[in-house]
Amino acid sequence: MKNSFFPQAESLLVVWATNYQEKIATHATTLGLSPTEVANEQALCQAIIDAVNAVNNQKNIYKASLETRDNTISVQGGELRFGIARHKVNPAYTESIGQDLGIISTGDEFNAATYKPIIIGELFGGNVRIRFKKMGVDGINIYRRQKGTSTFTFLSRATRSPFEHHPTLAEPNKPEHWEYRAFGVIGDVEIGLASDIVEIIFGE
Repeated sequence: MKNSFFPQAESLLVVWATNYQEKIATHATTLGLSPTEVANEQALCQAIIDAVNAVNNQKNIYKASLETRDNTISVQGGELRFGIARHKVNPAYTESIGQDLGIISTGDEFNAATYKPIIIGELFGGNVRIRFKKMGVDGINIYRRQKGTSTFTFLSRATRSPFEHHPTLAEPNKPEHWEYRAFGVIGDVEIGLASDIVEIIFGE
């Protein structure tokens, strides 16, 4: 039989079980419960709490592991790619060395000097959303300026697409015309060429 008073959300279930565990003894005499019965129900509540918390702890450990993995691939991988790029311009470097090290691309060779990100801008849910594909880089640096001005200002680094920007109008109900562009990033180094400019009219 389904116990409808059991919360479906795990966080709420822990709150519910904790409350029951703390208060069942208060009503033990009225309900005719012995100390042993109270202790048993409190233990059942604790088992539920421990089980939920154990899963949540593992989720947090897994999330931290993923973040460590992604950061390691991004930072150390970026440094390694730059090191490999230096090897390839060494006069003693040969294609056979590259093949032996597995550093010859089977497709088009990545060129940090000519890399140009492709970005797409759109309004979404009252915010500005920038979509992009990494295509060999760790992320992109996003810049913006108001239409008609000359200087782009750094906005944020994005490592996952889409990136969402939550701007605030300088004057309420007065739309603003913004231009966005981006550069590729490997490690902490900005590379290549600027993307094409995308324009967004925010606040309409």
